[in-house]
Amino acid sequence: MFLTEEQTKVFKDKGFVVVKGFFDAKVMGRVSALLDELREKQPAAGEEAKYYEKSSITGESILVRIENVLGDLNPELSGLLLSPEAIECLTQLLGEPPVLFKEKINYKLPGCRADKLHQDQAAGWDPYSDFFITMGTVVDANRLDNAALSFMMSGNYERGLMTPEWQPLSEDDPPYSPADEYVLLEADPGDVIFFDAYVPHGSPPNTGDRSRRNIFLTFNRQSDGDMRARYYRDKWESYAPNQADDARAEASFRV
Repeated sequence: MFLTEEQTKVFKDKGFVVVKGFFDAKVMGRVSALLDELREKQPAAGEEAKYYEKSSITGESILVRIENVLGDLNPELSGLLLSPEAIECLTQLLGEPPVLFKEKINYKLPGCRADKLHQDQAAGWDPYSDFFITMGTVVDANRLDNAALSFMMSGNYERGLMTPEWQPLSEDDPPYSPADEYVLLEADPGDVIFFDAYVPHGSPPNTGDRSRRNIFLTFNRQSDGDMRARYYRDKWESYAPNQADDARAEASFRV
């Protein structure tokens, strides 16, 4: 699969493009089952990295994301997501072959808080590269009540940091202002969103009764090198995973 000329233009102009039905129902059924297994797995040191937050409903620690999931740890999931078609599309958008930088599964369970409006690059990525593209794969139907993503659609943003590192662009939840510059992406399982590291986006809290699992794989250009091991080593030193009793607080900002 190659992106059309119109799709690549949309990405260049807006910073993101949605490709409907990128993965078929059979693939997504298997991906969903593997994510259920990972949710229940108790990882050892150096394996999957789980992070938690306090539920706004119960006050208990709930799983919000799992990182470091691809490669030898989960070869079947890796093969499904890193398909030849996905690599082709990423190569088109990057202008050269992609290299996996980081990955996360978002388990946006009922009671999960909002993810503030932000640029991904603000999460301390500058030391690694100045440009990344993320491939977001929709696993569960994304709707307003279960925290569908909201993206700036006007293209009216700087291709550089608009705030200091680790600072969100707004403390408000969607709908963001000005309203005509943002779109709520109500997406279906198998849809894929390709977006750059500077386009502003966020999501409301999950106030519904359904989870909203999405998978985000972030890539850099091949010419920048393979920085994934370094990234996780650096991150785990300052933000240790698998600490359910140390769930993130409302005031913290992590992407």
